[in-house]
Amino acid sequence: MSDIRLVQLRRILSQDLPSDTAARAAVSQAAPLLADALFAEAADSDDVTGSESALAYLEERLTFFAELVTEATAAAIRARFHERLRAWE
Repeated sequence: MSDIRLVQLRRILSQDLPSDTAARAAVSQAAPLLADALFAEAADSDDVTGSESALAYLEERLTFFAELVTEATAAAIRARFHERLRAWE
């Protein structure tokens, strides 16, 4: 599959994700890992200069992956990201 979302999730999760269904299952099982990866991306981004922009970055990425992330998983990702953000500040 050439869907860029699957390509990115394969890289982040280090898993073969042959379909959206496989990606959804992997994301739900690895929400903390995805949150940590998104936090690392935000920390490396020149556009992220503080908490507000880090949270905006997270929301943009969750919107990008929206079809592959359930609301419950997104909530878990946000919670883990917030934990990392508090430790970063």
